Amino acid sequence: MPDSFAPRLDMPVAGMGELLRALAGRWRRLLLCGLAGLGLTLLALHLVTPRYTVSMVVGPPGRSGPAAMGPRAPALSPAAGRGIAEQGSAEEVVSDFARYLALLTSVPVAERLTADTEVMRGLFEDAWDREAGRWRPPPGAGPVLVRSLRWLAGYEGWAAPDAVDLSRLLKKELAVEAVNEGPLRRLVYRHEKREFALLLLARLHAATEAHLREEAGRRLRAEMAHVNGRLTGMSNLDRSRQLTGMVAEQEETLMMLEVGLPYAADLLEPPAAPALADWPNPVPLIPAGALAGLGLGLFVLAARHGYRRGL
Repeated sequence: MPDSFAPRLDMPVAGMGELLRALAGRWRRLLLCGLAGLGLTLLALHLVTPRYTVSMVVGPPGRSGPAAMGPRAPALSPAAGRGIAEQGSAEEVVSDFARYLALLTSVPVAERLTADTEVMRGLFEDAWDREAGRWRPPPGAGPVLVRSLRWLAGYEGWAAPDAVDLSRLLKKELAVEAVNEGPLRRLVYRHEKREFALLLLARLHAATEAHLREEAGRRLRAEMAHVNGRLTGMSNLDRSRQLTGMVAEQEETLMMLEVGLPYAADLLEPPAAPALADWPNPVPLIPAGALAGLGLGLFVLAARHGYRRGL
């Protein structure tokens, strides 16, 4: 019995050796496959426009200390805190920083940026006619096809970029990443022009901060006007002192808003980008393309050898 099983145990080893000899005999084909993978990778890299990765780090401003604005809202009562905790994290629901992150790519912030001609022309460069100094339908087969299909459906073919278009573009291009699983966030944006990408992140941060600051000021002024109206003709001295103290606190908060210190988000690391375009990174992609071509060649030759051996 052992003699009858010996050839069967040697068959996998013999088959592997035969496969290796067959592959070695076709080393030229494997080399061509590797070169083909290398060539396709280089072609793809030349077809893709290189971009610069710009990032900045923001975080919630400190609530105490000389570098902070101090608390801007009264502390929650235990009952209110429990109610918010049942719905979710209090920081996620009500914090100014959470609102800042939510509004970064919103239409209200985009409306502020639409007034910035440098930002709009840089983002929608293909739709801006520099010679005529006006917006026009972007050229190219893709945009023409889209306009034609909309015309066939009876729709308006094209409109100049507006806040909604800008908001959609920011939602698509801007990435928000957590830093070490803490409250800090890294904003990442890629663009083919390094200086423009730096400018966009800086102005996007400023526009979002300004929007929240103005909204806070509007609310404070409305509350102060309401309380001052209630104070007129009030005979209850204790209640009058309480409301007067409330107005004084609101005036202090409004004064701090006018200082210009960070309100909803503190810019911990300003926008920065490498001096050289880093996306896509050719250093790992070129060897990976050659190895992928070589691996595909090995697979095809091995499958072909197994098929012929089976016949």
